[in-house]
Amino acid sequence: MRARNLDRKGYTLIESLVVVGVILIVASLLGPAVQSAREAARRAQCQNNLRQIGLALQNYEAAFRIYPPANTTWFLRRGGSWGEITGFYHGFYSPHVRLLPYLERNAVFDAVNFESGTDPPAWSSSDFQGSNTENLAAIAATVSRIVIDVFLCPSDGSPHSGSGNNYRGNVGIGPSYATSPEYRDSGNGFFAELLDLGPARIVDGLSHTAAFSERLIGSDPRPQSRPERDFWAMPNEVGSAAELLLGCELAAHAEAPVCRTGGDWWFWTGRDHTLYTHTQPPNGRTPDCLLRAYPPQGMSTARSWHPGGVNVLMGDGSVRFALDSIDSRVWQGLGTRNGGEIVD
Repeated sequence: MRARNLDRKGYTLIESLVVVGVILIVASLLGPAVQSAREAARRAQCQNNLRQIGLALQNYEAAFRIYPPANTTWFLRRGGSWGEITGFYHGFYSPHVRLLPYLERNAVFDAVNFESGTDPPAWSSSDFQGSNTENLAAIAATVSRIVIDVFLCPSDGSPHSGSGNNYRGNVGIGPSYATSPEYRDSGNGFFAELLDLGPARIVDGLSHTAAFSERLIGSDPRPQSRPERDFWAMPNEVGSAAELLLGCELAAHAEAPVCRTGGDWWFWTGRDHTLYTHTQPPNGRTPDCLLRAYPPQGMSTARSWHPGGVNVLMGDGSVRFALDSIDSRVWQGLGTRNGGEIVD
């Protein structure tokens, strides 16, 4: 009789468990590397978006000898500058709107009705903007809802109710629109909410002054407010950047009103949607807060999901990465156009 071959091909249970364990270990090692590679690609796309905005900014300045205004509202008067007030032009257009032709979005720009003016949708549930807010927002409803890809950072990944914007124009470090005896460190950014600025007024130098940076879009429609995305209501009596930091820290309590729609729109000016401040370093621990008026005064910090910091477009068109750990004095120096600091 032939001897039976009792050898059997296969794996034991222990061998199978070892193989599964090795696969899990390899997957756990590769997972962070894959995520890191994906974020590197998103960050590169974000930097490319800022470079395109920088080129558009330079081309706009070459055409008009000033940078895009951050606000074009004014009183209409009869008989000259000091005549009777007969009306108000609602020119709450963002700098982004003026850059559209230089971002190859001519058709969108042509659809903007500059003659009528515009008002943004009301912040939160407040009706502080006047009785014609809904009408002027409705006029811009179609064009303002057009999504402009170059204004969106892929690292954010936030759902939002509007067209969305992640890139903000720098308006300095203080809480108010302009420099005054009451607000000595306000109105000193690359963009000014009450002035037209050209390169000659960026006295610290274009390579030493931030023009644009990033900010996360608000938490709406998420069910819960989030400090890294949203704005609390700013106290009225705030005169400086130092007071603004303290005021925002005190304002961010559970019962306070919260704006959760920040960054929903690229169309309207304001620190809620298209402008930001250098009051504190990127991704600062103090929640941001805004005064319930329009355009809102207050603190709007540069924030992103890039590990360790935010991308910054400088006035000369270069793009840098600013670390969260940057010294606050250096960051504020980069945020002012006329502070006398030479920051590299």
